[in-house]
Amino acid sequence: MDLIEMDFQNAVKAADELEQIAKNLHTLADSRFQSCLSGIAANWKGENAAAFCKKGSIVGDHILDSASDLRNAAQTLREMARNLYEAEKKNYEIAKNREI
Repeated sequence: MDLIEMDFQNAVKAADELEQIAKNLHTLADSRFQSCLSGIAANWKGENAAAFCKKGSIVGDHILDSASDLRNAAQTLREMARNLYEAEKKNYEIAKNREI
C-alpha cells in the first residue's frame, strides 16, 4: 500500500510541476514578452519592425497556448492518478481480504 501511495504522490508532484511551468510560461508571455515587443515597437520603425512585432505577437500567442495545454495536461494527470490510486486501493483491499 505504501508503494501505491508513493506513486500517487509522485504523480501529483509531477502535475504540480507542470502547473508551475504553465504559470511561468503564462507570466512570461503575458507580461515580459509583451513589454519586450512594446519596447521594440517604440524604438524600431518601418515595415520590418511591424513584421517582426506581428511575428512576435504570434509567438506570444503560441506560448500562451502552450501554457494552457500544460495546465490541461496537469489536470489530466491528476485525474488519471486519482483514478488509478482508487483502483489500486480497491485491488489491494480485495487481495488483502482473499488472504484472510
